[in-house]
Amino acid sequence: MAKTLYKKVMHDNIHGHIVLNRVESRILETPYFQRLRWIKQLGFTFYIYPGATHTRHAHVLGVLHMMDKTLKAIGKAVPEDKLFDPDARDEGTQFHRTMRLAAMLHDIGTMPFSHTIEIAYINFWRSQRKSRKTKYEANHENLGSHIIENTDFDGGITKILKEEGINPKELSETIAGHSSTLLANQLIHSDVDADRMDYLLRDARHTGVHLGSYDQNLLLKNLAIAKVENQEVLCVQEDAVNVVESFLTSRYFWYSQIINDGTGYKFDLIAAKIYQYFLENGLAYSFDSLMDQVSQNPNEYFTFNDSYFMAKLHEYLAGRITHPLIRELSEMLASRKAPAQIKIDPVTPTLVESEDHRKHLIDQVLDVSAWLENEIHEIDPNAWMIYDIPQKDVIFTKGHQSISGSNPVLSRDPVKVLTRHGDVKLLIDMSHSLLKIMSQYRNFIPRIYVSPATYEKLDKKGILEEMRNQFSKSNPPKKTKKVNSKTKKKSSN
Repeated sequence: MAKTLYKKVMHDNIHGHIVLNRVESRILETPYFQRLRWIKQLGFTFYIYPGATHTRHAHVLGVLHMMDKTLKAIGKAVPEDKLFDPDARDEGTQFHRTMRLAAMLHDIGTMPFSHTIEIAYINFWRSQRKSRKTKYEANHENLGSHIIENTDFDGGITKILKEEGINPKELSETIAGHSSTLLANQLIHSDVDADRMDYLLRDARHTGVHLGSYDQNLLLKNLAIAKVENQEVLCVQEDAVNVVESFLTSRYFWYSQIINDGTGYKFDLIAAKIYQYFLENGLAYSFDSLMDQVSQNPNEYFTFNDSYFMAKLHEYLAGRITHPLIRELSEMLASRKAPAQIKIDPVTPTLVESEDHRKHLIDQVLDVSAWLENEIHEIDPNAWMIYDIPQKDVIFTKGHQSISGSNPVLSRDPVKVLTRHGDVKLLIDMSHSLLKIMSQYRNFIPRIYVSPATYEKLDKKGILEEMRNQFSKSNPPKKTKKVNSKTKKKSSN
């Protein structure tokens, strides 16, 4: 008698039918996973591209689907009669299931408006760390790992995983890219992984901007596995070097244009500034309390989504709290009134070639920020300025200076190429690779924002022109007077 297979079919606007097995279907119905329906994938990008209202819920299901297609492409998938049989627990089936679950749960700790509110938690954690020891490092990865490993009760993800024969700790390590298996780490955390394969297509569809598009079928067709020092390594066939380079350059231009430079990011920074004020004044969940809620009150944790932030924002709009700066920022965010961006050297996107070059640019940005803040304060003591120095730059791929280990081919992130002669090389070591050159560059994108009224005053008084003359890249930066403490409190990084 044939076994009954467990299948749940969902329809996705990017990939068509996505089929879930029993463990995935059970996790789907938990409050932890359902919460992702209420978190936008691209934060406030929908303020610029109205169609970008898609959610993390749809994205992670798409990543699961792309993980499955990748495993099939490299010969690591099991037949359906095993994958969808809850009783099948052999090694191959468990690997296939675990990787699909890693894809499905990699964003389970995502915060409201995705990375937007996370910026506030990270900045607040850094300020706390200077004065006292914090219990947890604030980021969505730690929150996600905590959910996977510490919800061993009815309706909890940990309990479901254990009942279905999946080790929560091992799954959590795989999601973090710390599996003992290199191939598993590459599939979920590398330059060509299932996460990127989904979001580049999904974000392009919903924004209407196709900078991130790539040839999915051709890329999958040319993936392969090779053995290096007894480890399986994910590679791309040499004949398809241009395909993977197209993928990497698409991602670079997508991030540079849509995510990092101007567009919706200015609204993300405003929201982060507002939420950081909430954290500093005990008006929002601390990260420690969020970690506790995961295991103590799942339904309350479910409410920690986009609506949670908007409800806080509405308190300011209703006049219940009257902090002048936060009220102005709240009104700007609610009414989609953009701040003015000051794009004058050195606060402009710049390709950097070395860490020394980057440090020099950061020094220049800090110098001009201090100078400009004093000028603003003299015009209007109540004016504000938000400056942002990115923690990470937009890259095509890591260069040799960023790759550690005795054998670079066994490093996790960089693309490996399986040559026609059966050798495995890094993509950046291929003589005909464009990325061999482009891996040396990173796009450093600092930002300064002020209110439109402040920008107009700066322009009328000639301060912006003075800034152009004094801080031009062709001139060495000059010393500026120290920012007084009153002014400094009005800025944010």
